[in-house]
Amino acid sequence: MRLALAIVCLVCASALAQDPAYRLDLGMSMSGATLRVEPTVAGPGGKALRYEMNIRREGKGGTSATSQAGTLRLDGAGKGQFAYNSLSVNPGDRYVISVKIFDGDRLVASEQAVEPKQ
Repeated sequence: MRLALAIVCLVCASALAQDPAYRLDLGMSMSGATLRVEPTVAGPGGKALRYEMNIRREGKGGTSATSQAGTLRLDGAGKGQFAYNSLSVNPGDRYVISVKIFDGDRLVASEQAVEPKQ
């Protein structure tokens, strides 16, 4: 249970918003032994953006990694949600979650969380 609480309370290792017009939230939540990552972004309405999401887990059972990339369009209110990821939480494992948002080739928002903290 302590691990579950720790995962929910992930500390951002990096919240490097490259453009103050954009806000990125990793949207992490814990349900039982499953961590769900469901990022959201806010910015100028109607804007077409590109995203990259990487999740890496290291533990006794080895290393696993997953990557997703795609495009999204912010709605008229400037809000957008994109792909989500779910992963099993195992005691003693280390998790690194990273999301980057691009406007064309320009990085406009980036966030990373690492648990447990080093």
